[in-house]
Amino acid sequence: MMSLIKRSYKYRMYPNKTQEELLAKTFGCVRVVWNACVDSFNSYDKETNPNPKFPTKSDLVIEKPWLNEVSSATLQQKQRDFIEFSRQYFNKNRKEKLGKPNYKNKHDNQSFRLPFPKFKITNNKIRIEKIGWVKIVIDRGVPDNARFISCTVSKNRAGQYFVSVLVETEQCYEQKTSKTVGVDLGIKTLATLSDGIAVENPHFLCENQAKLKRMQRHLSRKKLGSNRRNKCRLKVSRLHRDIANKRSWYMHNLTTMLVNNYDVICIENLNASGMLQNHKLAGSVYDASFSMFRNQLEYKCRWYGKELIVIDRFYPSSKTCSRCGWKNKDLKLSDRTFVCKDCGMEIDRDLNAAINIQAVGVDAAIRTQSSRVASCVEASKME
Repeated sequence: MMSLIKRSYKYRMYPNKTQEELLAKTFGCVRVVWNACVDSFNSYDKETNPNPKFPTKSDLVIEKPWLNEVSSATLQQKQRDFIEFSRQYFNKNRKEKLGKPNYKNKHDNQSFRLPFPKFKITNNKIRIEKIGWVKIVIDRGVPDNARFISCTVSKNRAGQYFVSVLVETEQCYEQKTSKTVGVDLGIKTLATLSDGIAVENPHFLCENQAKLKRMQRHLSRKKLGSNRRNKCRLKVSRLHRDIANKRSWYMHNLTTMLVNNYDVICIENLNASGMLQNHKLAGSVYDASFSMFRNQLEYKCRWYGKELIVIDRFYPSSKTCSRCGWKNKDLKLSDRTFVCKDCGMEIDRDLNAAINIQAVGVDAAIRTQSSRVASCVEASKME
């Protein structure tokens, strides 16, 4: 049976002046629908309003007739998105609880979504309902056998327009290598592999800290609402965009290398949000982007048929000897070399942790495979 997966293809858009005005109008109308739904959500009262009704487009058009000037599909899709959000908010089986919805304003990143067939892509152009044909740059073409689902048009704070096309396509598996690896993430060295490869941390934010500080100082001196302040704000946004793009490019290269060269990848379940609570390490943890690393590994392993094993975050991988299993409970963060007092082995702290992560992850994979085989045998006996 053919396996299908959902993939998105993101392209840069270059609208003209008229199209920029139409896009801005659509962004604003979508914000109105979302904020109206937030008002209805916040109006909940156990006694007076136990079941708040989310407003529809027909309800809003009575007071705001200019909502008819944009595509109805974008407004209806935004309402469906909010209804899905409310379901997830009250879902008791959800692992990570969602916070209350926030109001959207025109200074944030703007976006709206269109279902298929309200858009069409041909010859480096995309046709969007009520917007027209907009020029795009296609660096990765959509497969011919792909089924279009939706497209999301967005604008970042640097003034750039993008469109992300979601399609359903066949899953393409990478060639098997029969290799396993353990990955230990860190701040000084971004990733240390169990086979001895060390990936340095480029510190993109740290390298641009002085330039960013100077530009933000210039921004603080500009008068509110002036054209010079707006120009300076765009410069700061573009610098943040360049830093984010460099970090994303680096992570994509690292995760793609792991997926191409290894069949089983073992990592730790790091508490990145908890690390950000430490103000001394928050900047370095944010610059390292541990969450981005894990998210990219998860969907790439799912795309290409590789296995990702996440071990318990409380496993003492750095304090355990990878040769004999002795634990050094007094190991400090400043100790960069692990010295075993039982077998006398001296090894780099991060490499020792990576070897332990690989061993624990492989054992977990073997147990999972054994349980699957046992369940299949029992099912065959019952038949």
